[in-house]
Amino acid sequence: MIKKWGLLFVFLFLAGTVVTSGCVSQQSTPQTTPVPSGTQTGTGTTVPTIKQPTPVSIPATGVFVKVSYLGAFNGTYGIDDVTQKVRNSGDRLYSIDNTTGNVSATFYKEDRSLHNLTVEIWKDSKLLTSATNSSAFGRASVIYQL
Repeated sequence: MIKKWGLLFVFLFLAGTVVTSGCVSQQSTPQTTPVPSGTQTGTGTTVPTIKQPTPVSIPATGVFVKVSYLGAFNGTYGIDDVTQKVRNSGDRLYSIDNTTGNVSATFYKEDRSLHNLTVEIWKDSKLLTSATNSSAFGRASVIYQL
């Protein structure tokens, strides 16, 4: 009699393991796949909406380094051997206090997107030089002697 109960217990244990492991189909509600928000195209697909950064205004006077990138970036900017390290995203404007010497700026993308990273040097609302890179983890570097 104990042998029958033991076999029944083993059978029920194995049957329960098979059912809970997913090897046997169970009736359930259909699963839905989350869809990212964005603009519907009419073809049943969703196109993600990319938020464009707010453009920065270049002041009428002064020396500035402008960095533009949709994602995160990091780098350094400054004049001669005095540089600042920054990490940010979007359109950013960095002021250069001393207006004589070699202004330099080097920035790196922190992701593998193919969007443009642009670095520019401005003086008195005039663009002096710029560099752009669209490669993954790309680098854009500029230097200009004032």
